[in-house]
Amino acid sequence: MKTAFIHHPDLERYDFAPDHPFKPSRTRVTIDTCRRLGLLDRPWMRLIEAAPCPADLLREHLEPAYLDALIEANEGRFEPEMLRFGLGTADCPVFPGVLDFARLVVGCTTLGCDLLLRGEADRVFSPSGGFHHAGSGHAEGFCYVNDCVIAIRRLRAAGKRVAYVDIDAHHGNGVQQAFRRDGDVLTASIHETGRTLYPWGGFETEIGEGPGRGTNLNVPLEPESDDDIFYEAWDTLVVPVVRAFAPDVLVSQLGVDGIRGDPLTHLAMTNNGIAHAVTGMLGMAPLWLALGGGGYAMHHVSRAWALAWAILNGIEQAEDEFLGAVGGVLLGDTGAGPGGLRDMRAYTHGAAKERARQSLREVRAFLAERDFPVLASPPGK
Repeated sequence: MKTAFIHHPDLERYDFAPDHPFKPSRTRVTIDTCRRLGLLDRPWMRLIEAAPCPADLLREHLEPAYLDALIEANEGRFEPEMLRFGLGTADCPVFPGVLDFARLVVGCTTLGCDLLLRGEADRVFSPSGGFHHAGSGHAEGFCYVNDCVIAIRRLRAAGKRVAYVDIDAHHGNGVQQAFRRDGDVLTASIHETGRTLYPWGGFETEIGEGPGRGTNLNVPLEPESDDDIFYEAWDTLVVPVVRAFAPDVLVSQLGVDGIRGDPLTHLAMTNNGIAHAVTGMLGMAPLWLALGGGGYAMHHVSRAWALAWAILNGIEQAEDEFLGAVGGVLLGDTGAGPGGLRDMRAYTHGAAKERARQSLREVRAFLAERDFPVLASPPGK
């Protein structure tokens, strides 16, 4: 096994706005957590510094007028006409270096693709990536350039069959829009329902269009959905569909804003739910590009992503070696003191739990009756 953790320290110097919830420093805190626990010093691991993507690469993926607006915004100058591109809003403010920031993000993500395609890594984690809302001609939802889309297109150009799996609490609308008619790319998103959370979509009825019908899976969850609900949705819907698709490469967006207490969302998971999904991704494809995503409580993000990196490296299975290294803080159902990565279990009860269960039953029934035949088969068949 060969793994790579990709970052660039310059990402940390950008500031969307003093009161903006997105903090690029999340990745640095995650790296510090991994170093403290010995999670970056194994012989098969590499910590790699990426370079900004070439300017010409963005010209291949962005509409010219939008790219011109980003170039102007990069100087920190806001003009009212930028609003038609989603620039200058509270979500996507104009700040000095906004395009430089996006080029670094895309550089990290595309380097991950190239490492996989050249055989230099089997699994790559680029937590600075995962900007799944942006479109080719606009910014939205804290996202200026959709590195997820660029990565999938890069892998497809190399002849790879790609599955994209998104566990962010916010629906990956930009990726869905890009591939909704592409039957050779599977997009699967498990997220808080669009009835209660931006981007106000991602319903189970959105299953793809034309040649892409049946390759766009959405699993919306009710507010207060906990690990129990997430496990059931993941195991019975996402896993069988991805396995039936049989991708060559898995691209995953590991947003962790579904964890209870995130200031922007209404789910009630712990990072045990994130760990369950990441563990389930291990066997989905021979090659795996894991990207970051949402997460707006710093302590939650750094611990959940360090835990994801450990699982991506198979360290939870190396029980004796790892127990000796860091006291077993990754194992079990509770945090093990100040350095523990696992959250204590916490569950939703009462009417909220029953609403979540009933909603999931309805989603499963709908999907099993539509263009996902694998979901209509009994388990094991």
